[in-house]
Amino acid sequence: MIPTIKKILLPLFVLLCAFLIMLHFNKKHTANNPNFTLKSYKNTVALYNGREIVEIYSEIVLNTLPEKDIQSFKNGISFSSPSQAEAYLQDFE
Repeated sequence: MIPTIKKILLPLFVLLCAFLIMLHFNKKHTANNPNFTLKSYKNTVALYNGREIVEIYSEIVLNTLPEKDIQSFKNGISFSSPSQAEAYLQDFE
C-alpha cells in the first residue's frame, strides 16, 4: 500500500511545484507589462494604468456616442501600451 501512495504523491508534488513556478513567472511578467485600460470617467474617457488615471480625454463626450461604445467604455477596454489606446481613440475624435 505504501508504494502505491508514493506513486501517487510524487507526481502530485511535481505538478504542484510546476504550477507554483508558472504562477511565480506569470506574476513577474505581469508586473513588467503594465495593463492600460480606457474606461469611462464622468461623461468622458480616461486612460488608467491599474487604478491610476494616466490621462483624461475630455474631447470625447460619452453621451454623444452609440450605446454600444458607451457600454464598452463602462466595461473598460484593455491595451498593452498608451499608444495603442490613443490610436483606438482616434476614431472617436
